Amino acid sequence: MMRPVLLRGHEKPITAVKFNFDGDLLFTASGEKKVNLWYALSGERIGSFEPKAAVRTLDITNDSEILIVGTNVGTLEFFKIDGGQLLGYISMEARLKTVQLSYGDKKLLVLAEWYSRDEKAGTTEFLQYNFEEILKSIKKGSGEELKIKPEKVASFPHKYAQIGWGLLNENILAGREDGTFEILDLDGKVLKSAKIHETRLNSFSVSKEFAFIVTCSKEGAKVVDPENLKVLKTFKTEVPMNAGCISPLNFVKKPKYHGIIAGGVPAIEAAEHKLGGFEVRLMNLVTEEEIGRIAGHFGPVNTLNFYPDGRGFVSGGEEGIVRLFRFPEKYFSDFE
Repeated sequence: MMRPVLLRGHEKPITAVKFNFDGDLLFTASGEKKVNLWYALSGERIGSFEPKAAVRTLDITNDSEILIVGTNVGTLEFFKIDGGQLLGYISMEARLKTVQLSYGDKKLLVLAEWYSRDEKAGTTEFLQYNFEEILKSIKKGSGEELKIKPEKVASFPHKYAQIGWGLLNENILAGREDGTFEILDLDGKVLKSAKIHETRLNSFSVSKEFAFIVTCSKEGAKVVDPENLKVLKTFKTEVPMNAGCISPLNFVKKPKYHGIIAGGVPAIEAAEHKLGGFEVRLMNLVTEEEIGRIAGHFGPVNTLNFYPDGRGFVSGGEEGIVRLFRFPEKYFSDFE
């Protein structure tokens, strides 16, 4: 039986959960001015960071030295993980929906949705920064605003839910809120596009080896080929899916072709539904069957992530609780 560890360090809905490269540290963010740092296995809280506003997205350098957060008021903030010191920040009049370091930590990709009242209002931009330039600027650790401009900017009239680097940083993967998924070149030119969902695309994640993409929306989740954007598998659900990810054990000696998806009825609608649908669902990616459900959250699940070793996962809910799950040995012996 799985015995979850509950992490109660936030007072508002969880917006992001992310492990460092080594998998021993877990970072969690919510709709408040706080990012918490935990030991990934024990759930012991090590410390916290205090950004300038609610955090929507975050990333960590491969050496676990720098934490990067993007806030709802447009601050891109850089913290020293050891000690929690704010080293510097970049400010813009936009909601930051994605921050992601490239493979090798040379570039930083940002998805910004502008709310300023000038000509940019309502537009979405992909910003690419030279992260090595940023590292040089924050070396003094003054905590001051950085006057660094992005190397590349691509503007779009429509809204994106999320973006991310493609394989070997050769392109950009992008999920639009209207259910369309795109592959763009580094200048923002659309190379491939496909309508994946008929309803709003809430999020997507890419498997460790970049072989699959899992997308989530109101009608369920789909597994997509990142080469041609062909839908490979479809998982229809009775409630919206907010997040999903694929097991990192897909390409090991004894593979687990599994994924997890989760969501639930929005809190404002929960009273009208008999089922909240707040469980995390374990799916077989080959047979398209549901293996089981793990209950525990009492609100919609907003974000998910597998442990890097594939032996468990972490989920963050609307109720402000983070749950750590480690699979029992029976999972590895009994489930294909």
